[in-house]
Amino acid sequence: MSNELYIIGDQSRMVVKNLILQLVRTDCRINVLPPLIGEIDKLPDAPIQLLVLLSDDIEFLVVRRIAVLQKQFNYTLCFIGRISNLSIEDNNFFNKIQAIKLESYTVDVEKLLKLMNQYSNNKKRILVVDDEPILLRSIKLWLDNEYDLILVNSGETALQFLETHIVDLVLLDYRMPMMDGPEVLAAIRNNIKLKNLPVIFLTANNDRQSVITAMQFKPDGYILKSKSPEEIKAAVVDFFKKQNP
Repeated sequence: MSNELYIIGDQSRMVVKNLILQLVRTDCRINVLPPLIGEIDKLPDAPIQLLVLLSDDIEFLVVRRIAVLQKQFNYTLCFIGRISNLSIEDNNFFNKIQAIKLESYTVDVEKLLKLMNQYSNNKKRILVVDDEPILLRSIKLWLDNEYDLILVNSGETALQFLETHIVDLVLLDYRMPMMDGPEVLAAIRNNIKLKNLPVIFLTANNDRQSVITAMQFKPDGYILKSKSPEEIKAAVVDFFKKQNP
């Protein structure tokens, strides 16, 4: 279980204050920020566990900003409480946010932390980069249930996405127009923020020389496109098992 928890909440409210006090008594390291836009932007630009304590005094703009950061940095997010009298648009937006949602402040904090930890370990985020729409659709079909997939069709788009988003793995087509796989990998390795990001090549070439050439660029592995869906899925599963033995 993660030992650090970020909390957004108004500590002047008794229910909020009491819940925070219960959380302080756990083994977690607690970081509390008020529900203000300027404070929200102080949250880390990395995956965190974030608990948001809602009330009618919180502007929905705060929730929208948190949702943006979650998509960028893969936050594990939990909302407790509610904001009443939301517009239809805001309510629809809130319902689409991927998060644990509990309306009652009467919660067992140990169970809550365990639930958040399970939720955070639920899906790894994978960026799939390939210029072939059919392959992108196939990868989504094969892996979407187990992983959070982002699909892009060019190396340039992939690098733009990685500048502002956190992923756990890149599945990278070896041959693409304009900017091929090795060029994308070189750009990743030369970026101080991305240099340790795992990258696995997707390649249609299975001859010995092609494999040797691919490995010269020091990816974290390669997967042949000719493999069956089960074999491709197994290769990804095996990679994450080795990452977290």
